[in-house]
Amino acid sequence: MSTALCTYKYEKYLKYINILPSGAIAIGANFTIDGFSNRPIRVITHAHADHILGLEDSLKYSRYIVATPITLDLVVALGYISRDLLPALRHKSLPLGYHQSFSFNGEELEFYNSDHIPGSAQVLIKLRDQGILVGYTGDFKLTANTEIMHGVNVLITEATYGNPLQTRSFKESIPEILVDLVLEGLTKYKRVYIYAYHGKVQEVMNILRSSGVEVPFVLPEKIYQATKLLEEKYGFNYGQYYRENGKMSRLSDRLIVFKHFNAAKDRKLDGSSLHIVLTGRFAQEPFMKVDDHTYVVSLSGHADFADIVKYVNLVNPELVVIDGSRSHEAEMLKRFLLEHGFCAIVLPGGNFT
Repeated sequence: MSTALCTYKYEKYLKYINILPSGAIAIGANFTIDGFSNRPIRVITHAHADHILGLEDSLKYSRYIVATPITLDLVVALGYISRDLLPALRHKSLPLGYHQSFSFNGEELEFYNSDHIPGSAQVLIKLRDQGILVGYTGDFKLTANTEIMHGVNVLITEATYGNPLQTRSFKESIPEILVDLVLEGLTKYKRVYIYAYHGKVQEVMNILRSSGVEVPFVLPEKIYQATKLLEEKYGFNYGQYYRENGKMSRLSDRLIVFKHFNAAKDRKLDGSSLHIVLTGRFAQEPFMKVDDHTYVVSLSGHADFADIVKYVNLVNPELVVIDGSRSHEAEMLKRFLLEHGFCAIVLPGGNFT
C-alpha cells in the first residue's frame, strides 16, 4: 500500500477516531469506549479492570453507560464502583444485547460477540452523516463463537500479542493439559488451588465440568457472587460450588479452590496442595513447573498474533488502528500489516512509517 494512499485514509478517517493515553477509545462525536472522555455515551466492552477505568467520571459526565446486561451486572458484582455511585449507574445504565442497536445524534452502535469473557462485546459504530463504519474488537479471542464485523471502513484492534513471534501453536491443547494437571493434583494432594482473573475463572470451571471433573469448587466472595449471578440470572451451569469460609475445609475430601490471580504470590507451599497459576502472558511452552507444588499454565483470553492477522484479513478494512495504550507490541503489528498491504497506524501518537 502506498504511503500517499495511507496518508489519505489517515486524513479521511482519523478526524473521527482517537485513542487517549488513558485507553479511552473515542469514536465520532458521541461515543467513548473503555475509558473516560467528555462524551455523552460511555461504552464498556467487558468487566475487566483496565476497561472500567474512568467509569466513576463517566457516571458524573455521561448521559448513558452502555454495555451488555451481563457486563453491567458484573461491574456491580465485582465491586468496580463505590456504593454511593450505584444509584447513578442504575439510572444511566443502558443494557444492550448482541445485535441490538442504539442510536444517538445520528450515530449508531451495535455489539458483536468477542468470546473473551462472559458478556464481552466488540463494538460497531455507524457514523451516518459521514457514511463510515468503525469496528472496535476490544479484547477478543478468535473462536467459532467470535463474530466478524464485516464491511467496516476502519478496524480498531487490540494487540496484546502483536509480536509475530507470539503465536501459540499449542493453544488448542491447553484445556486438556489443564484438566490433566488438575486430576493429577487431586489424586496426589486432594486440594488444587487455581489462580485466575475474573472471567477466566468461569471459563476454567466450564472446561473442568465439560471434561467430567465433578469435584466441588470453592470460591472467594467476589468470584462467588459473580458466578452465582451468571448461573441464576443468565443460565450458565457451573455444577457444585460454594462460598469460601472456614467450614469449606471439611466440605469434601477433594476440592478445587479458585483464587484471584493476584493471590498467587501468597500461596502456601507446604506440600498440602497443588497450585496452578493461569497466565495470559505469552510463553513458549503450554505450561511450566516453577516449584515442587506450582505450575504456571498459559491459558489466554486474547487472540494470538496469527489470530489477529487472520481477523484483519477477514474484515479487510481500509484502515487498521492498533490500540497502543494497552500493548507494548502494537508497533510490531503495525509494521507487519504495512508490509502485507494494509494501511495501519498505532494510536495514541502513531504514524504510518
